Amino acid sequence: MGIAVIGTGLAGLACAQALAEAGEAVTLFDKSRGYGGRVASRRREGLAFDHGLPAFDPVSAETVPALADLPEWEAHGRVAAPRMNAFPRTMGEAFESRMGTRIVSVDAETLALTDEAGEAHGGFERIVAAIPAPQAWGLLASHDDAFAPIAEATYAPCWTLMVGGVAGETAVPHRFAQETGVIALLLRDDAKPGHTAPAPCYVAHATREWSRENLERDAADVAEDLCIAFAAMTGLDPDGATYRAAHRWRYCAVERAVEAPFLLSADGRIGACGDWAGADRSGGDARAAWRSGAALGRAMAR
Repeated sequence: MGIAVIGTGLAGLACAQALAEAGEAVTLFDKSRGYGGRVASRRREGLAFDHGLPAFDPVSAETVPALADLPEWEAHGRVAAPRMNAFPRTMGEAFESRMGTRIVSVDAETLALTDEAGEAHGGFERIVAAIPAPQAWGLLASHDDAFAPIAEATYAPCWTLMVGGVAGETAVPHRFAQETGVIALLLRDDAKPGHTAPAPCYVAHATREWSRENLERDAADVAEDLCIAFAAMTGLDPDGATYRAAHRWRYCAVERAVEAPFLLSADGRIGACGDWAGADRSGGDARAAWRSGAALGRAMAR
């Protein structure tokens, strides 16, 4: 018997680590094939993009001991090398994991998990849902009144553009933020410490407003529009890029959080944690996710 942790973002990994340190057996589940949740990276055509969380806030490094030795990237935060997902991958690979497994239901009596293919995963005495609030609510809404606050959490989405191998130079800094327009943040990933690539790799994060207005559009069409904004911002022509694509983060930034650092069923068998939990938002969602997961792990350890 052990504990199943659904979700391998920072909250899930922090929870798993706290449980393992207490001697608990942990099995990780994630719908993705890679660890990290929004601490994500993509490799294509020999290029690499941190298309999720671009950097760890310095305050996060104080909270997460494993980040303490990461190199500083200008004054804007800290990055993992050779890509941002190196940090969660190293942590996740220490556990038994069932990746590429989307859990769609939890049996309230047996705690058996069922994935979207209809396969059952049993043998667990406790369950942790460390996933975005709307997904956690879908799994746990009918289980215990303790999970009702999850329904209060809301997110802002973000469309992200990856452009690699585009020719030419731009006067735009390697990290450029703006408050107006289509693109809120532009980064050149191959300029980060420890990040190398045979050609420039740009990541552009659209504004919340634009992302929300275009949330349900096809990714290819969104990429075309974001490439136009990218060209206007940088003076570079993305038509000749080696790789370009858009990725939608439906649950990108927490807009309304739950005050409790985590939620736990009355019998202590099911817990929920994530970036959506915790009244202290200093340090951003990454820090909140880690603190929530670690706190739940300590609370569920025996």
